[in-house]
Amino acid sequence: FQWTPCEDPIIRAVILDKYFQNPNSWHVKVPLVNFVTVEMYQSDRVLRQFGFRQLIPVAPEVLDDHHKIDLRQLHMDWPRFWSYYIQIWENRYDYIPTRESIIVPKLACMPEYMLWFRIHGKPYLLSAEERQG
Repeated sequence: FQWTPCEDPIIRAVILDKYFQNPNSWHVKVPLVNFVTVEMYQSDRVLRQFGFRQLIPVAPEVLDDHHKIDLRQLHMDWPRFWSYYIQIWENRYDYIPTRESIIVPKLACMPEYMLWFRIHGKPYLLSAEERQG
């Protein structure tokens, strides 16, 4: 399985050109702020889909407490309320994870990653050969 949605011309047609000018923006690990909600975009967990070697990912940042906030607060100053996350977004190029290009397909992952994946991942996603190794 190879996930490359940005190579599909139909999908590519709806992505603004400015996002193809600097592909580093695809790799930043930052919060995405949309009015009253915040979600972490954790690109370090899917580096292989961007052509980089996959490292063992750190635990995902969970914002469950923020999801409990009553979004019907009409007079809430949301930009101020989310200013910490907005500031991270404004400095997004400071949050590019360490990346190493995949040169040899067999080395798409750090060796330690496969050991980690067999314990913490979804081994059924591996080929029969990879499950044996």
